[in-house]
Amino acid sequence: MKVNLRISKGRKNLRYKLVKFQAEGVGRCLFVNSRTLVPSLAASLFEAAYARGERKNKGSIFTLFHHVAFLFTWASEGKVDLEFYLLSGFGLRYKQIKSFSDWLSEVVDKDSNTISAYNRQVMQSCKTFVVWFVFNYVSSSELIKADVELIALVNTQRFFWSKATIGGEGGKLALDLSDSELNSIENLLLHEFEEAKFDKGICHRNYLLWRLVKAFGLRIGEALSLRLEDLNLSGSDPYVEIVHLDRRNSNLDSRVPYNPKVKTLGRYLYMQPEDDDLVGLLELYVKKYRVMKKFIRGKMRVTNFLDHDYLFVAHGSFGAGKPLSCSSASRIANVIQRKSGVTFRWHLLRHSKFNRLYIAAQESPDRNAAIDSIVYMGGWRSETSLLLYANRAVRDSTRRKVTENNKRRVQNGSQ
Repeated sequence: MKVNLRISKGRKNLRYKLVKFQAEGVGRCLFVNSRTLVPSLAASLFEAAYARGERKNKGSIFTLFHHVAFLFTWASEGKVDLEFYLLSGFGLRYKQIKSFSDWLSEVVDKDSNTISAYNRQVMQSCKTFVVWFVFNYVSSSELIKADVELIALVNTQRFFWSKATIGGEGGKLALDLSDSELNSIENLLLHEFEEAKFDKGICHRNYLLWRLVKAFGLRIGEALSLRLEDLNLSGSDPYVEIVHLDRRNSNLDSRVPYNPKVKTLGRYLYMQPEDDDLVGLLELYVKKYRVMKKFIRGKMRVTNFLDHDYLFVAHGSFGAGKPLSCSSASRIANVIQRKSGVTFRWHLLRHSKFNRLYIAAQESPDRNAAIDSIVYMGGWRSETSLLLYANRAVRDSTRRKVTENNKRRVQNGSQ
């Protein structure tokens, strides 16, 4: 099965889409057929259960459904009754999963590592989605006589999805930016920040956003969720606090249901000596550039008394002073990529931070303490979340050894 669909053309050819809405301050969604607007019953049950759960405030539900839209489109094109397979609780057969994987590799452009990684993400989301129905909707029939058999069925589904995923899952790497690429972007943003005249606020914001993500390995959603009250810039140990969404009142965020999500654990991130200038950059931005124009006593005036507490704001003539949106942050990344010539997304900067920290931890005399520090800094629950960085470290170490061996052989052969 093959259709004319490319990631670069967006999702206009997918047969299913999300309709987002807000309910009680929480971003919710319907997963509907893009032609008939009829919602999927199975997807609605999954979304409702998710909304009632502890993870209801996380943004991953939207990402999952964006990925699952590929599975539903494949099923629709191939006349597969996906609703039946999901609601019966028996999952998909391996041939079906493999067929979907092959279809996905055809409809999504495979020209880059980024797209290959995207394929794996889609497969992982679809696996999560299908396995949930196996857990919750398998009927108590002769086929399932005990919990042990249920677990066996679940594990079989997981194995099928992993086996059908091109490149597998265990070997995933945390792609990042090289030192030269980091320097190129740093020099670009710093030059614009220092030389700007008419758009000083924009250049200051972009450079500050880059520095914060780079210094702490923040997810872009965490950076956009920062509020003034999360900054403690006084005293001898200034820090930034990352606050999980469950501890916030999301009704106050005008970006709901598209508001940025803090997907990792809350934590305190202290300024390091190499980032001492961040305090000054933050203070200057808040004082001088985090502003908007308002009518005050009949006159248009510039004020930094905004109707929200979020750190990063939009600048320019449209929406000035409003919280910076996720789509705006993506556009900033696109501009950085175009100007620098470096393939850039904000999450690559997070990977760059933790790839380097993980390698340093392996060489530390107290490796366990160093790893614990990384786990805390990243907002994870355990070291198992560092698999991406471990795989990258192993690959890089192997490459270095191969390169060194080749150099020695060349040198020995020339002697």
